[in-house]
Amino acid sequence: MKPFARVIAVAALALVAACSPGMDVPEESAAAEEGVFATIAPFRSHGAVHDADNVEAMRPRIMGTHGVISSGHYLATQAGYDVLRAGGNAFDAGVTAGMALKALKMDYAGWTGVAPLIIYSAAEDRVITRVGAGTSPALATLDYFLEHGKSPINNALIPADVDVWLAALDRFGTLSFGEAAQPTLRIAEEGYHLYKMQKWMTEDQTEEILAFPYNRDFWFPNGVGEQRLGDLMVNADLGRLIRYMMEAEQQALAAGRSRSEGIRAARDAFYRGDPARDVDRFFREHDGIVRYEDMAGYESRWEEPLATGFNGYDVHAGDGWSQGPRIILMLNMLENYDLRALGYNTPEYIHLVSQVVNLAMADAHKYVGDPDFAPAPEGLYGKAYARERIGLIDENRAFPDMPPWGDPVRMAAVAEGAPASFVVPEGQPVAAAPEHRGSDDADAGAPSFDTSSLNVMDGEGNVFSLTESDGHTFTPMIPGWGFGLGNRMGQFNLDPDLANVMAPGKRPRNTNSPLLVVKDGEPFMGLSTPGGDQQMQCLLQVFLNVVVWGMSPEQALDQPRFGSYNFPATGSEVNRNPAVLYMEDRIPAETAEALRAMGHDVRSWGLWNWRAGAPTVTWRDPETGVMTAAGDVRRETASLGF
Repeated sequence: MKPFARVIAVAALALVAACSPGMDVPEESAAAEEGVFATIAPFRSHGAVHDADNVEAMRPRIMGTHGVISSGHYLATQAGYDVLRAGGNAFDAGVTAGMALKALKMDYAGWTGVAPLIIYSAAEDRVITRVGAGTSPALATLDYFLEHGKSPINNALIPADVDVWLAALDRFGTLSFGEAAQPTLRIAEEGYHLYKMQKWMTEDQTEEILAFPYNRDFWFPNGVGEQRLGDLMVNADLGRLIRYMMEAEQQALAAGRSRSEGIRAARDAFYRGDPARDVDRFFREHDGIVRYEDMAGYESRWEEPLATGFNGYDVHAGDGWSQGPRIILMLNMLENYDLRALGYNTPEYIHLVSQVVNLAMADAHKYVGDPDFAPAPEGLYGKAYARERIGLIDENRAFPDMPPWGDPVRMAAVAEGAPASFVVPEGQPVAAAPEHRGSDDADAGAPSFDTSSLNVMDGEGNVFSLTESDGHTFTPMIPGWGFGLGNRMGQFNLDPDLANVMAPGKRPRNTNSPLLVVKDGEPFMGLSTPGGDQQMQCLLQVFLNVVVWGMSPEQALDQPRFGSYNFPATGSEVNRNPAVLYMEDRIPAETAEALRAMGHDVRSWGLWNWRAGAPTVTWRDPETGVMTAAGDVRRETASLGF
């Protein structure tokens, strides 16, 4: 057989094996009665199986001993990889790739917006997080929003990402801002090729883009509806911003100031220089509420993350300004169960995990917000409270609505006075909320709040895990500077009884949170994902796939997912999707039917769906020390290592 024909034949056999449920598994795997293959066999998630111990994933395993990186775009991954190859550490590579990634994702994770970061520093031997959600303007009062409502102009939050990048670079990196920003400058000025997801996003958001002339000119340089795959996307004004910041750093260094002071000068150029003045001017002209003083006064901080133990692993996440608390609540409840005894992605397993998700969402809805304004009640993140809450789970019946929140102070499974229902009474109108615009289309608003992610590990033991978000299709970009402020204040609540209620100078409980996992005192895994309110559900499933089910990172990403929508979307007070549970169709149909019999409103995500999340992951083998980077096939992630 000729070589090319042999390749085609092998590929065809692999396709048949992966897609044909009636086919027997390859002979060499027939003896695999346990282990990863036996676990995932019913879900047809594997390609060719060469032997019982080698289950092929949809992408190759990317390994390294010096450094590994995975991000939401191949050019960002390449930028960070080049830094690692040149001798930079994970923080140099992470900041370089993070800035580049946002230049490539202006539609849903662009300059500028939120950027929650969690890192492990080998030099300091600690896990620490940079607060990556900006603050609301001084004029962002609850009364103002109750009168004027949320809108693309009103919802602009002070950007956090520039602060996060430069703080990480200053404290943990070795590069200057100018060195780290070079790949982003080249992307902005020379352009990148329009890719499938971004082309679809701009087509989906065309009407919103046209509301702002500067956005229109940026997104449709060849005319509305004329964009093609591969078109060159140039952001010369973002290049101007980067050069402006570089010049501020160079002036500081020329004056004899330190590397740290030079980085601070670049930061001040953004938050206190001409870009901030033009932000003020733009929002005044459009009856917005962002002012120069809001930009100039913005400061973030390093802080200890939240953490919990789960079966010998320590899981770290950001505090109430992020989605991190949700996974702490989920893991505390799940630790009380023998998950392996339930079987992988069986009706019993999916039911339990979804009910734990619903309980966590209820407590987060009530109690989790910016801890500077709404400290978590005592006991909320404790194991004893988790045991109280799981008493509400019926192993045979799904919650028909988001369950009521509990009372951790009194150790009560249900708080006195907690609402019995979060669903809009029939016939009562309600304004559309972000992300959930109706029970018939649970994901309708997802592009408005989407995200990208980045993870890096290096041979020194450092870990960098970042979630970046806020796009600029339906929210305005600042003319002349090539960046926008996003829409993140839309994720504040307008109910004064909730912790996440709108207030001036407050950080919203935004839907982003990277995770960092430690095993026996050593960094084990960093992971983050896009996906809005699905983020922690997605990362939870990937984490369990690795630590409970023994999968490699790339296999853990490939497996079919499910996601509950039985809760109010972040920023809403209303549950528009009671009992809704989405699942990818690689989960057997009989499993879906069994879940419907339990009361779940099961809906299809198709075989693979980008709305189920698309994590990037780094992982260190505890036995060999070899590092692995993996990216989800559901989106355009890319990984490299050496």
